[in-house]
Amino acid sequence: MLTRGQFVGQIIDDLAIISAQAKQRGNLHLYDINIYVEDFVKNVLNYVLDFNLSNLNQERLNNPGLDLGDAKKSWAFQVTTDKTSNKIKQTLEKITDDQKKKFRNIRIFIVGEKQKSYTFSDQIFIDNKFTLDMVWDFNDVCTRLMSLDIDTLQQIAKYIAKETRRMLVELEIPDLEGNYPTNIDDLIEKIPKPQLSNAVKMNTYFMQKREPFDCVKAELTIAELSKKLANLPRLTREVFKLMVERRDSVNTETDDFRISDPKLRRIYKGNDLSGDLSLLVEAEIIDFNSPDITGMPNYWSIRFPGSQESFHLNFIDYVEANRIDLRQPLVMLNFSDF
Repeated sequence: MLTRGQFVGQIIDDLAIISAQAKQRGNLHLYDINIYVEDFVKNVLNYVLDFNLSNLNQERLNNPGLDLGDAKKSWAFQVTTDKTSNKIKQTLEKITDDQKKKFRNIRIFIVGEKQKSYTFSDQIFIDNKFTLDMVWDFNDVCTRLMSLDIDTLQQIAKYIAKETRRMLVELEIPDLEGNYPTNIDDLIEKIPKPQLSNAVKMNTYFMQKREPFDCVKAELTIAELSKKLANLPRLTREVFKLMVERRDSVNTETDDFRISDPKLRRIYKGNDLSGDLSLLVEAEIIDFNSPDITGMPNYWSIRFPGSQESFHLNFIDYVEANRIDLRQPLVMLNFSDF
């Protein structure tokens, strides 16, 4: 069982990583932050201080001066990566009289690291009775952790751990052309480019066996199968390959391959099998069937294109005779051996 010290250590370490990224961004004068960063700070403060802060910018776009507020407890925060006295001065200048009445405790929260010292000699600081202890950063959050119970610490640690990667992405520094290290292209699986075949090798194989084989239709079927599979995620193609590889038998009524639903769910231990099956159904290469005989399990029919010409039977015959790994055609979409 994790101890209070372990939870506190984890929180401090994760916040230090986020703080370092934000500090680097601030050093380059990249002060713009989005509402996600504000919400992260809001949730951390709510956990640690038992506040009910809301994002004031969601209530009113670019709310003047303040970003987060808890009207009931009369606390409010401006969230920024700009740690300078000038930023604090600008914030105080924007705060309205109505906000001062509503929020008696106003703080500046630096996402990063505040300065070691500040000079608050301008009249605006004197008028607002603004002092150094009103500038906070994550270090101020961490000093308040030790008074929290272990259940709250666990909640905070879990939340921050879950959000740290996203925070680091949100605080990334763009290059000179405005491109960020992490972008949507890095998060999208590339659509594979199939290596198609004119089915000449298959034709040669079946000619040697003196079995009928339509090379032209086989070429078209390979292209159709490749197109269906290329539009699916790789892991979904892996599931299809598994279903073909571990099939039970051929359906005597339709001549399609089939696999028992309970069997499939026991041999596949990956996540979201139902999602993969839904995608395969949408691609029209499998469908779900009730049992032919009462008491027997539900099953999946595997519907290769070209089943009318028994392409799937020829396909498996050829694959097994030539010891071709099914991953090559059905996952990698490499039909060059066909």
